[in-house]
Order: sequence, then C-alpha cells, then structure tokens
Amino acid sequence: MVKIVYVGFGIVSQGLAKIILNANSLLPIPQNTEIQTVGILDTIKGSKIDEDGIDMQKVLTNATKGDYSLLTENILDINKAIQEINADIIIEASFTDIKSGEPAISHIESALNSKKHVVTTNKGPFAVAYKQIYSLAKIMKKVVAIEGTVMSGTPVINVLNSSLLGSGITGVSGIMNGTSNYILSKMELGMSYNDALSQAQKLGYAEADPTSDVEGLDTLAKVMILANVVFDVQLIQEDIEVKGMSKITLSDVKEASSNNRRWKLIGSVWKDNKGIVHGAVCPKLISMNDSLYGISDATNALKITSSILGDTTVIGAGAGKIETGFALYNDIISIVNS
Repeated sequence: MVKIVYVGFGIVSQGLAKIILNANSLLPIPQNTEIQTVGILDTIKGSKIDEDGIDMQKVLTNATKGDYSLLTENILDINKAIQEINADIIIEASFTDIKSGEPAISHIESALNSKKHVVTTNKGPFAVAYKQIYSLAKIMKKVVAIEGTVMSGTPVINVLNSSLLGSGITGVSGIMNGTSNYILSKMELGMSYNDALSQAQKLGYAEADPTSDVEGLDTLAKVMILANVVFDVQLIQEDIEVKGMSKITLSDVKEASSNNRRWKLIGSVWKDNKGIVHGAVCPKLISMNDSLYGISDATNALKITSSILGDTTVIGAGAGKIETGFALYNDIISIVNS
C-alpha cells in the first residue's frame, strides 16, 4: 500500500487522481500494490484526512461540478498537517509564487523533514531553491521527483538525467510555453494577438492574467530549472535576459512568414567557451531548417545540443490536466518501483 497526500487540489491534482482511478495498469507497479489517498490539503477548496483512505471517486465526481463539500476540514497550517499525517508520498501542487517558490518550498521541506517522498510539477521551488531542496532530500534519504516541471507529461528531466547522460550537453533551448506558441501559431493564420489570446483563454491554455506566459516568466522558471539539472548551476533571475512576445505584431508575423521564418518564444541555457553558464528568454526568428520551426499550437519542444550527438529534439504536450497528471503518476511509479 502506497499512501499519498495532495497538497493543493486543482486541475493537476485532479488529473492525477483520475489517472490513479482509471489507469493503474498503464505503468508497471509491484503486484498487489495499491495507491491510496489519505489526505487532501487545500486552504481554499477545503481539506480532508482519512488514513483508512478517501473515496476519490466521490470526490472527483463532485469536483467536476465545482462541488468540494466533501472536503469538510478547514486546515490552515498545511506544513503541520504534512508532518503529522501518516503517508509515503506528498503530491505538491499548491498555487505558488514563481519568484519566491513559496509556499511550495515550505511544503516540500516539511515533507522531507517528516521522511516523506515528494512528487511535484511546481516550477518555483526548483527555479530558486533547487540545491537547497535536493541537499535536504539527500540528508533525509528521500526522493524529490520533478518530471512535470518543464514540459508537463513529456519526459525531459529523465531524458537529461539518464538517456543523455555523458553526451556532453553544451546547451538546451526550446519552446517551453504552450500558451505563447499557440498565440503565435494563430497569428500566422491571420488572427490578431488579442483574438488569439482570448481563444487560448477559452481553451484553458492561458490564465485570466496571462502575464507569466506571454511575458516569459513561466519560461524563465524552466530555464532556471534546466540550468540546475543540466549544468548544476543556480542562475539568478536578475542575470537572465527576459523578453516576452506580447509586442510581436501581426505584420511582424506576416513578414517572417514571407521569408520562410516563424517567431517563437525561446528559452535557452548554455555554457560558453569559458565554462560559464548563461540563460535567456526572448522571441526569435526560426528558419525552416530548424527542428523548432514546425512546432505549432500548444505543443512544446526542447532541443538538446551535445558534443557527441549534436541536436536531439524532444517534442510533446507542454500542458493539460491529464498530461501533467501523468507526469506526477510516472514519478510516483518510479518511486514505488525503486
């Protein structure tokens, strides 16, 4: 029996809960292993703790109607609840400030200090406190799994940490934000920026306040995570040039198209000849012979440049309830199997 607790019960957590209910057979897990939810901790929707197991079918059925009345407990001290509950894995999916990494950093540290593994898609903590978190995890001999932080359900972290290990990676660049790419793709079809943004919001790609997506802050956090994962370097936000794509006009897009190029919001992290690591986020004109040229709509792509293999491009979904939930699920199974 593997006992899990959700910290934050929004779209991503609900996606994971649905996968656990309906698709436990997708990935290999030890025979007779059951994933049981013993806690939901959410300061807005409500909380519930039941160490005998919560009926997630009922919770999810109600949640699809916007009804969270089954989450009857009002727990405000989330860190204390994390420490006291009897569980194996904490699913950290709280609403977190991308610049400070809080409250997710505190939640993760509370989990580790009480000897629980952590699975999360939260970007903020690993943009600003990557080494701090992993140092604690090493001391406590627990796993912190973050596959979904960069490209949702598309496996990038595991590829970088295992499949391309030893390839001599010199740089990583790509389309890391589905909202911005969706807007630019629609503008190529003649849609105005505002109309494309409105459509992205209706489809759930963009938030009501799209600043983080279109001004490059979401991509910035991912660049900082990749600097840690690939080069073991903690970049400082102030040292990274960040320019969004909201100033790109329809005429800019049309002019690029007439020259067989496309505008893309690109996040990059690379090591120069002196071994110094740099990061940047800015719109770039991509030519037809570039693997990023054909990436359209909300799809993400990461181009990994190495001395042995040259360019390796990973393409896949960068957002979505089930896709992001799958990243969490995959990490849970990895912990269970190990």
